[in-house]
Amino acid sequence: MLTPALPDAVSAPALLLTAGGDGGWVPISQTITEWIHSFAGSPLALLVLAGLCFTDAFFPPVPAESIVIGLTSWYFASPGHVVALPGIFLCAVIGATLGDSFAFFLGTRIHVQRIKSWRNGKGEQAFERTAKLLHKRGTSFIFAARFVPGGRVAVNMCAGATGFPHSRFMRTDLAAVICWVSYGMSIGFASGSILGPINPLLATLVGMVGGVILSLLLDRLVARLQRRFQPGRPDSSEESTGSESEE
Repeated sequence: MLTPALPDAVSAPALLLTAGGDGGWVPISQTITEWIHSFAGSPLALLVLAGLCFTDAFFPPVPAESIVIGLTSWYFASPGHVVALPGIFLCAVIGATLGDSFAFFLGTRIHVQRIKSWRNGKGEQAFERTAKLLHKRGTSFIFAARFVPGGRVAVNMCAGATGFPHSRFMRTDLAAVICWVSYGMSIGFASGSILGPINPLLATLVGMVGGVILSLLLDRLVARLQRRFQPGRPDSSEESTGSESEE
């Protein structure tokens, strides 16, 4: 049985090679690039994007934001091999908005306080803090939570569970989703435009990793703002006493 001869180790390490269809050896990066070309240029990419954005609204491990960034980065890094930008934008917005509405609906039907992670200790405190902030600063809170993967799930379900007005939720959420998608596409545009001429695959990976890092930083920022606007129990009791006296 004949096997393709390996190229010189200096020019192409064997660990980065894979057997090509013509019996030769090609870099793994080239194989991945060809696969991404075939996927990103297909309408299936838009269906997958919409589905992931929908699922991400109530199941945070789904990498919806990374897909938004990745497709946009690939669009600018490798023009002509990706679905149109308006399609990426619309499918992401529609999927995320429907997903957030579904999470809100789950909150109205499920007793979220019976969920184990929210039933006692820090979980219960987080639920109470979220409920108070929703009704004090609902618009800004829902808007900020959209940019935090785990935060948006908790806030959307809590909004449904605590009777937050659905029409107000929908208006705020739609604006937040549009900004969230625009934010992800901006990261993709930056990585694709800057690193695309060097290597499209590298541009996409850098954009997706950068998006994850920014999400973690935003998570820290929102948590810090939560603590700032919702102090500890002694302060909150004084605040509630003051509001009762004003009434």
